[in-house]
Amino acid sequence: MSQTLEQQQQHHHAKQMSTHFPKRLTALLVSVFVALASGTPYMYGVYSPQFVKHIGLTASHSATISLATNIGSGIGGLPGGLLIDHFGPQFSIFIGSLCIFVGYFTVFKIYYHQYSNMFVICIAMALMGFGSITSYFATLKASQANFPKHKGVAGALPVSCFGFSATVFSIISASFFKDDTGGLLQFLAFFCGSVTLLGSFFVHVYVSDDEEDEREHHNRLESNNESGTNQALLSDAEASLISDIEPPPQSLSRSESLNGSFSFWGIGSRTPSSSISLQDSEATELRQSLIEEERLGKQRKAKVSPLETIKRRLVDKVYLIHYFIVSITAGVGQVYIYSVGFIVAAQYYYNKEHEEHARNSIFGRAVQIALHDPDAASIQALQVSILSIASFLGRLVAGFLSDYIHKSWHIQRLWIVLATLLILSLAQYITISNVSSFHWTAVASGLTGACYGLVFGTYPAIIADSFGTKTFSTNWGLICTGPLVTLYALNKYFGWIYDSQSDTETGICSLGNGCYKGAFELSLILCSIAFVVSGASLKYLIGICAQHAFLLREKVEQYCGVEARLSLDGLWYSPESQHCVHGEDRCFQRQERPAFYTLVLLELPCTHKVAKVDAKRGNHGTKKGKNFAEILEAGCSFVSKPS
Repeated sequence: MSQTLEQQQQHHHAKQMSTHFPKRLTALLVSVFVALASGTPYMYGVYSPQFVKHIGLTASHSATISLATNIGSGIGGLPGGLLIDHFGPQFSIFIGSLCIFVGYFTVFKIYYHQYSNMFVICIAMALMGFGSITSYFATLKASQANFPKHKGVAGALPVSCFGFSATVFSIISASFFKDDTGGLLQFLAFFCGSVTLLGSFFVHVYVSDDEEDEREHHNRLESNNESGTNQALLSDAEASLISDIEPPPQSLSRSESLNGSFSFWGIGSRTPSSSISLQDSEATELRQSLIEEERLGKQRKAKVSPLETIKRRLVDKVYLIHYFIVSITAGVGQVYIYSVGFIVAAQYYYNKEHEEHARNSIFGRAVQIALHDPDAASIQALQVSILSIASFLGRLVAGFLSDYIHKSWHIQRLWIVLATLLILSLAQYITISNVSSFHWTAVASGLTGACYGLVFGTYPAIIADSFGTKTFSTNWGLICTGPLVTLYALNKYFGWIYDSQSDTETGICSLGNGCYKGAFELSLILCSIAFVVSGASLKYLIGICAQHAFLLREKVEQYCGVEARLSLDGLWYSPESQHCVHGEDRCFQRQERPAFYTLVLLELPCTHKVAKVDAKRGNHGTKKGKNFAEILEAGCSFVSKPS
């Protein structure tokens, strides 16, 4: 009977997902265009020098304006995430479109009337940033929720287009608005506002695997509740799993040596000698505790509010490690993105005063011939385009690469971030040492953009893997508030150095890298600190995995009376027969690539049912099967029967 019901549910699930596939695909494609229209905050460097000069402001004021934009897209990402998780992507994108239009249109009017009130300018830019990030987060949430088995790839499309946006609009700026900053701002207001508004009609979250299973499970609970039994708290598969924990006909014993089982973890060898048995009372007690834990677990999940989610994250060591890494890495990247217009201007005027240096460079001479704008707007647009293209490629590659190494090699995605920090440090060094070469500036822009894209292409999947997709927008929105502090400190320092080296009458700095070098020396130091923290965090997280795997082994041996074997890729349990450890060689072959999390194969004695456990502490959103029962309190929470 239970098998027939399970087959019917699987058939219904397949039919439902097949019906929704065209709509989910449409939502994904429209998300690409919405993300493209939402990425314009990163093209601020294209028009920032012209904008601040036209209304009579300085480089320090420009740094404050870019900070306001980041407040909207950084701190604003948190309420934006709460908005998305509560009301869904459609309504959130609609609100975002209004904010984008009002923000850009206000900035256009400020430019047109030369109104230099910093408060109004900052409010308008923050509003635009909030609308952009809210629309973008909504596309990311919809993409990952609609394709739960391909989070990295599905998320890579809107993430990549968000990063590619600056290139598209930089080309439009250079082609149609080269000497018309006001026209560019007016175009951004109407075009970006319209695209996101239209996109709100198509971007929805349709039924995903986890959501449908939860709905079916809820329906079964309601029908079973009428019978008034505790078994109603569990699904068919869960009840089957728990009912299999019966007192065995005879005591189970173990006698084989397990020498070397813990050597890969550095725990040492262990040779069990005592016999373990599961008595009638213990089995009954375990069954009742599993049922009660499942009931309480469901009640806790149902009552979790967004504020409770935030509180939990702020005391979670793993989450805080991610928060710090993103704060430094993204903050350093954003400083370069928002400041590249002034970097180019400093190099441009340096070369103008030292023409002999420009003649020695074919690239520099070609650029000089092509330039007609005294503010070097063409080179600024070129650098922003390079940044955007590199960010696009980084985000796109990160999604596919992180999925591949995570699934095929069982390597934690955080290794990508570690490599990214090395490349970002190289980009900072090039920026520091390059006096006035546009060629090397292009290299630095490419490396910085690629690193920025790799971080934001990898980290959404890390957060979704670690903390689930149900509260993803809230978790990710909180993460994105981190770069604000880094950006504020470095941007203010950049503006102070730049203004102190500039001519007081013209506002021009012609010292090349001397106009900004100190800010990027500080960036290089921060990158080094982030690299050390990332490396230490990998070791720390793997250590957590080992500790909880050890505790899980002890508890399951105690309850189930089975032999256990611990390897780098997981904790393996089997009774006297060895048929359930067929993957042992595979695991030991991967010992040089330790995983962030531990997968556990558990065979309950006398049932030959295999279950999979995610042993990462606090991980309640990944690797859990369609039906699961919450067991044990050692940090290894979920047990599921593979489909």
